[in-house]
Amino acid sequence: MKKVLVIGGGLSGLTAAAYLSHNNFDVTLLESTNKLGGKTHSTQDRATGVEIDNGQHILLGCYFETLNFLRLISSVDSLKIQEQFSINYLLQDFKIFKLKSVNFFYPLNLLHGFIFFELLSFNDKISLIKLLLKLKFIDSNSLNDLTVKDWLLKENQTQNSTNIFWEIICVGALNISTEIASAKLFCDILKQIFWTGGNSFKIILPKYSLNETFINPAEKFLFRNNVKFYKSEKCEKIFIDDNKIIGVQTNKRNFKDFDYYLIAVPFYSFKSFNILNTHNLEITYSPIVNIYVWLNSNPLTEPFYSVVNSPIHWIFNKGSFINITISNAINLVEKSKNEIEEIISDELDKFIPGLSKEIIRILIIKEKRATFIPSKEILEKRFKSKTIISNLFLAGDWTDTKLPSTIEGAIKSGRIAAEEIINDSFNKS
Repeated sequence: MKKVLVIGGGLSGLTAAAYLSHNNFDVTLLESTNKLGGKTHSTQDRATGVEIDNGQHILLGCYFETLNFLRLISSVDSLKIQEQFSINYLLQDFKIFKLKSVNFFYPLNLLHGFIFFELLSFNDKISLIKLLLKLKFIDSNSLNDLTVKDWLLKENQTQNSTNIFWEIICVGALNISTEIASAKLFCDILKQIFWTGGNSFKIILPKYSLNETFINPAEKFLFRNNVKFYKSEKCEKIFIDDNKIIGVQTNKRNFKDFDYYLIAVPFYSFKSFNILNTHNLEITYSPIVNIYVWLNSNPLTEPFYSVVNSPIHWIFNKGSFINITISNAINLVEKSKNEIEEIISDELDKFIPGLSKEIIRILIIKEKRATFIPSKEILEKRFKSKTIISNLFLAGDWTDTKLPSTIEGAIKSGRIAAEEIINDSFNKS
């Protein structure tokens, strides 16, 4: 049985370990912290005892890698999939407009939703529908030198359709504005969302916490497959001889005699190992801020809302509290707790008048390096899973998955790395 040492217990490392152990590899996993999951985790709020996610995640029906992984670890039932695509748009003074598909065959079900969407004018709808239909036939490589904003202008998208529709998808999927994001990557994502089947654009939300949905089931699956865990164990040095890793030193012990080594850590951690030339790839990051607001009385009735023309992007309804998600939070992440609380209270009162009076408590979670900024330069230089070191493989949402820095990208990277190792082992047998 071939032995694999996986360095990193985030989603990419967990995914790789799951697929490898499922294929009868002897897997050992190292994690530098005392918990698994990386950025995808939950913690218990001390004041209320409620399990709080590091950030709310929206999944889509086209997240095939995520769905397959959750099926593998027997957790796909932890998701709630929309019967029909639907987004609630929240405007000031508690005005709500719904974009919703109907029970027609695909893609007429979605087109019907746009045609009757009241927030868009006739011209908005025509330009938007034209581009959605055209998407399938666009060669995204032709967009290499364009930002999303450049592309949308070239496709005659109106300012209103951009604000109401395209910007929400761009910021939600890429965590950066249309002025910076790569048009090629955005086009590829849109094709996956709108042209890979009738369920691909449906929104999926976890029923439970991220720990209960992803991390605990993954850990149980790995235990059943005899994966050995070493938490709170940081990889400090990697030894290479004759273009082959011969061992790893942690803060507690040495590991050696593994057939394969798989590094699944963030790029800034990978650079510290100094084992491959990382000078050509400089990754910059975009932050996400999540604000949890406990309320005496919650007037919201829908599971989530997209907030129009506000620094608040999404509100997720949790009953006794709400989760506000602010992507691309570059202008917010360095502000103090009091400053953020004041902004949030003011915005909530604009959209739901009087709600600030119902606030009991606010908890702020900042993820300063939430996702990498998907510029053209970064996308062209992402690392492949298989490296020039014969027994070293890489995983992580920053590797060349052709996807942005998402749960789907992290899981895909782990699956790709596992398959590369499986194929390499097969070819050498």
